[in-house]
Amino acid sequence: MQVTDPRERSGDLYVSESSAPLPPDDFAEAAESEAVTAGWVVTAFAFDDDGRVLLIEQPWADGWICPGGALKPDESLAEGATRELREETGVNIDPIAPRGVDEFSFVNEETGETIGWTLVVFEAVAESAELGDDLGLDGEEITDARWFDGLPDDVYNPDLFEPVYERCENSR
Repeated sequence: MQVTDPRERSGDLYVSESSAPLPPDDFAEAAESEAVTAGWVVTAFAFDDDGRVLLIEQPWADGWICPGGALKPDESLAEGATRELREETGVNIDPIAPRGVDEFSFVNEETGETIGWTLVVFEAVAESAELGDDLGLDGEEITDARWFDGLPDDVYNPDLFEPVYERCENSR
């Protein structure tokens, strides 16, 4: 996979590192996940013509989150963000630019070993505000998708997504 790290091109990115401890059995399961295997995950704040932002709700997330997922082989970051938003919400987007990067890792509670991925958050413009009939692909549990006038109070991982959202807002 040939990915151009946005940190090499843009000086206006919010850059962070985050981690989560896992017990050994959960760590072994996470090591085989699509995100860890790919090494790159993309999401996007998609804005409609009215300036609203599209977010989804998933049972594992503690709050609303940007649609996104693991990069496929031979996909650029922008292509991955476009595909993921279309798969999860039915909305086609035009990615504008990366606005945030997070180095995420799981830490094995027993051994200290780490695994993870690089998360890239894009700013994007939605071609239409119409949501698709089916949220996500088979096996993905997306319980809701909505357009918001701003970030809701219960946004997932606010330490990352609030400053990245602000960068998107400031660029508009």
